[in-house]
Amino acid sequence: MAASAAHSAPQAIILAFEGILAPSGVLRETLEPHAQEALPGFLERHAESTAVQRTLADILAYSGRELDADGLLAQIRAWIRGGQDITPVRQLQGMVWADALEAGALQPQLDAATAEALVHLHAAGVALYSFGATPAPVQRDWLRHSPHPEVEECLDGLFDTRIGGRRDAGSYRRLAEEIGRTPETVLVLSARGDELDCAHQAWLMTARPEADPNAQDAHPVRSLTSLMPAGAQGS
Repeated sequence: MAASAAHSAPQAIILAFEGILAPSGVLRETLEPHAQEALPGFLERHAESTAVQRTLADILAYSGRELDADGLLAQIRAWIRGGQDITPVRQLQGMVWADALEAGALQPQLDAATAEALVHLHAAGVALYSFGATPAPVQRDWLRHSPHPEVEECLDGLFDTRIGGRRDAGSYRRLAEEIGRTPETVLVLSARGDELDCAHQAWLMTARPEADPNAQDAHPVRSLTSLMPAGAQGS
């Protein structure tokens, strides 16, 4: 990738949900511990839910083993502890998180500066997307219940592991194709070098939101405001 392309204004920006739209540790430090604690009660309350039953069946099929209810719960919790991106497990967790967000048991965070920059980018015609391990419906609920719900309305789409893993170059190629853009016009903004490496391999532009003294790669640091189209900067 040429250096000039790496610093051009993108037509579309894929924002890492974990690290840009939510705290970088939101999965390990907030969402997954909540799911671990709330899952048994949630399953008991929603035992008759068709969506829950279907998701549990998908999880059981993924396990490839015969498990009773207790064994399946133990396996789900083990996968959660391991931080594995297993789509039906994420979907089940998503149901737990959506329930908690609606009840106010989880308090989303989104800083004002990020929200303001995203509103300006959207107004300037830059297409904005979110991509994370958190299920897309939960990403949407998180933003809607955050201090800046207007950000959710600025996004053109939200993606999760159903399109592929965050550390798989193929996921970023599919994302570019899904949003109808050539890879060279799309920028991935993430604090994680391994995600940026994969996006770079797929010929997307890459950037970190802030400097990382421990980074072992050459991804540039770019603020959201620096990503404004040239004619919109300073307006």
